[in-house]
Amino acid sequence: MCNYAHYSLFDALAAFAIKLSEKESVKLLTTRALVNDTRKLKANDIFCAVIGEQQDGREYIDQAIKLGATVILAECTKADQHGHFNYGRVGNKNAIVIQFYQLNFHLFALCQHYYQHPQQNITMIGVTGTNGKTSTCQIIAKLLQATQQSCSVLGTLGAGNVDALTPLANTTPGATELHHYLNEFKAKGIENLAMEVSSHALSQRRLTNDIIDIAVFTNLSRDHLDYHQTMNAYSAAKKTIFSSTGEQIAVLNIDDSQAQQWLTHWPQSQPYLVYARCEVSKAKQHSCYLVAENISHNQQGVSFDLVTHLGSKKINSPLLGDFNIDNLLAAIAVVIAKSTNENSEFNLDKLSAAIGQLTSVTGRMETFSDESQQARKPTAVVDYAHTPDALKNALRACREHCQGDLWVVFGCGGDRDKGKRSLMGEVAENGADHIVITNDNPRGEAPELIATDILAGCKYPEKITVMLDRKQAVLATLAKAKMGDLVLLAGKGHENHIIIGDQKIDYNERAVVKSFYQQHHKILGNAPNIEENS
Repeated sequence: MCNYAHYSLFDALAAFAIKLSEKESVKLLTTRALVNDTRKLKANDIFCAVIGEQQDGREYIDQAIKLGATVILAECTKADQHGHFNYGRVGNKNAIVIQFYQLNFHLFALCQHYYQHPQQNITMIGVTGTNGKTSTCQIIAKLLQATQQSCSVLGTLGAGNVDALTPLANTTPGATELHHYLNEFKAKGIENLAMEVSSHALSQRRLTNDIIDIAVFTNLSRDHLDYHQTMNAYSAAKKTIFSSTGEQIAVLNIDDSQAQQWLTHWPQSQPYLVYARCEVSKAKQHSCYLVAENISHNQQGVSFDLVTHLGSKKINSPLLGDFNIDNLLAAIAVVIAKSTNENSEFNLDKLSAAIGQLTSVTGRMETFSDESQQARKPTAVVDYAHTPDALKNALRACREHCQGDLWVVFGCGGDRDKGKRSLMGEVAENGADHIVITNDNPRGEAPELIATDILAGCKYPEKITVMLDRKQAVLATLAKAKMGDLVLLAGKGHENHIIIGDQKIDYNERAVVKSFYQQHHKILGNAPNIEENS
């Protein structure tokens, strides 16, 4: 639990040229946490009323005072207002309201000053890229734990220990919430944190690259263009995770053309490792590298020769697909980077043994099937793939393990990048034998129009089934597919809801699949044993 008596808002504000008299400073003595969401605010918290892209926090100042905030930091738009203050009152409660110029821009730095850099004794591992962030972070945590090092994760699946995660609203939380978790991890003595770093978070300065000790870039493909507008802007946002200093080690996937481009102008001051599954010869041209050679896919997963600048080892992994080899290489590279940075021993034998014990990440190429096969049902794979590149990789991985026909059930999110919908349709048609288009968080858009956008990328739309009720689409497809077939359910992964309009409706795809198999026989898979919601 955080001891707020150790923190001084007076000192933190002084770092931003805000100085209050002794009289006003009294209000600052009993403050607790920095908060920018009134739904999480408690008595004596400091409410940071920032001007966001979608909401203006200043509209919630009265509500914050009513809830017990004693200090309000209100973003102002003019530099000459910075540091001015007055008093706000709601009913019998009052608070000092301090004007802060460009508060949203400086919020992360303010949190660092107030909480006294809580990450200082934690090795901060930041993972960015279009695909693979979640799996890579989970694998990093499991490998470090296997070498007797504590490691928490923070990302799409939640925050905390990999086996007991607290849900998060965003892949990378905002500055105030991030520091809440950093304080929690510090108090628990956590040694490492593997954190997903989204392009939105980097663009919005929810964190800055100077806190990242090891920065990982997995890949870049089309996504989030509704926000970034262009691939150049998207790429530029991703690149800001790198500090360009000797204080940070970079890990880059040299199979990705964007990483290759960055390396042609890489700052000499920043050390780096590269990893590769395809561009093996290019990787070996660098002083620190690791590559996968002699890759073999089998019913148990994949095997390959791990070749590094430190030595080689045969690796057997239960994780499916080439892209999980990429995720493994990224995670292994982090372990190497960490041991190099700390001048500690890197043990390939222990690492290989730990990899052999890995289990699939929740909702990431997670496989379900009938254990006895007496019911003659297909195998189902639940995956979060929601970009053209991720869907292509998931289909490719499924094809490698599919004995019969390959089916795919997927949709595209509403109020998001419309340009990728036809690309998703094209990828599905090229990669699967049977296609079912359904809902995937249509939000404020008409589901029928989203399906039409997807079909625009297909040469033979008349051969494609559209069934917008996702639960019915999943169950109907599983019922129609035969033993030996494989059904890829793409897009929902770990999620436990579907967004239609402005409503979040309970929907757990993993539980839907589990219930399908339980009607017949015991299943293989680790979906939660919960009552499934439609």
